[in-house]
Amino acid sequence: MAGFSSKRRKIRQPDSEFPLLQCHKTQNDLEDWIGIGKLPDEILVSILSLLPMKQAIRTSVLARRWRYLWTSITHLEFDDRSVNYLLFSRPPSPSPTPFDMCAPLEPTYPPFLVKRRRFVDWVNQVLNLHKGSHVDEFSLEFAVYGDYFKSDIDSWINFAFQKRVKRLHLIFTCSWASTQRSYALTPPMLRNYRLDSLVQLRLCYVEVTGEVLECFLSACPLLEFLSVSTSRVMNFKISGPSLKLKQLEITYCTLTSLDIYAVNLMSFKYSGNHECISLKHTPPLVNAHFGGTYASYIIKSFSQFQSYLSQLETLVLDLRFEKLTSFPKLPKLRNLKQLELELNRRVFCLLLCTSLLRASPSLNRFKIKFFDLDKRMKDKMEIKKSKCKHKCLKVVKLSAFVGCGVDLEIARYILSHTLSLEKIIINPRHRFMVTSEDTDELLKARSRARQHLEHRLPPGTQLVVL
Repeated sequence: MAGFSSKRRKIRQPDSEFPLLQCHKTQNDLEDWIGIGKLPDEILVSILSLLPMKQAIRTSVLARRWRYLWTSITHLEFDDRSVNYLLFSRPPSPSPTPFDMCAPLEPTYPPFLVKRRRFVDWVNQVLNLHKGSHVDEFSLEFAVYGDYFKSDIDSWINFAFQKRVKRLHLIFTCSWASTQRSYALTPPMLRNYRLDSLVQLRLCYVEVTGEVLECFLSACPLLEFLSVSTSRVMNFKISGPSLKLKQLEITYCTLTSLDIYAVNLMSFKYSGNHECISLKHTPPLVNAHFGGTYASYIIKSFSQFQSYLSQLETLVLDLRFEKLTSFPKLPKLRNLKQLELELNRRVFCLLLCTSLLRASPSLNRFKIKFFDLDKRMKDKMEIKKSKCKHKCLKVVKLSAFVGCGVDLEIARYILSHTLSLEKIIINPRHRFMVTSEDTDELLKARSRARQHLEHRLPPGTQLVVL
């Protein structure tokens, strides 16, 4: 027996498929799991609503009680870019599960739409199984292929309205395979439902008219956030003293006129033509984001907008496609705490940055994203040395840094004209990089940043090179 015991101690237990269950420290984990299982269904549904869609559905296999808990979640998010189509390779079972197919694929669909049809069927099944009385958020990201799946999209939006949705996000994209128009929202779709629960609406690549948007505003007295992007809106009027609208985003839309009368508006994002927009009875904004010709127009005519820009705390100026060579003297932005610029080589970057820094004495964070800079470029603009130094600036970040005369000169100016700078962050990567690997250009940009900036750091300032 002694020999048997000696041999037994040498036997190695096989690796578990669930190693945490083999760990002697998992007792607390098991107790936590048992504790979660004792919670009421309402709390469990609230927890599941915080999970990504696929993870919430996967909890249906944990236990019999959990099988249909997910069908009452209040947060529904569908993104066709992240769907794991292997889930649909399982054959339908006699007892339907959330992963089963609703219907066989129709042979009339072109080959490139087969996977899209599977995603559509999956969404249809999830919505058919949903038992909740209401939905807090319904988010859909989907590539539109002309009129394919239009009836399905109609039914999804109708579902959201029927469930008294609070936050509705319809984010569509146009496929290269389709030359037809994007999905269109029409007034008849809105007249059949009560929309007074809606507080947030985001529409991207959805064809809407000014009439449709005005229907939303009149039918949604609680609406606080409205975003419309890449749409042919044409004429749009936002008016009414009873509007609760606090955040408005209109970007890359074809507009002939945009009239804004919103007394509660605090945040405004607009990218487009400056000639079609009219702001009336708008209170001083707290957050603003301007792009396109309107961004350059704002800078050139800043004094005209001082009444509603004087209280700004956050300002973003997207000048990637603009050309600016001269700037008027800017009025003081005494409340501005965060400033972000997106600049290209046709903007006299150093002059703009110094002008904005001098006009923003309370600025705390300053971020610049460069666009199409070349390491051989030199900033020929000479700036008069100022004895006045910025007292509040704490963090500066320069993105798409290449180490040319433009970005280096801005970094040098900031380092020599600040008193409380804690950190300057240099990021040579830009938004269009398709690889995460370090290229020679990235390595050289990092080297140039350290070479030219490390010895210029004021006491207490940290250089972070990403």
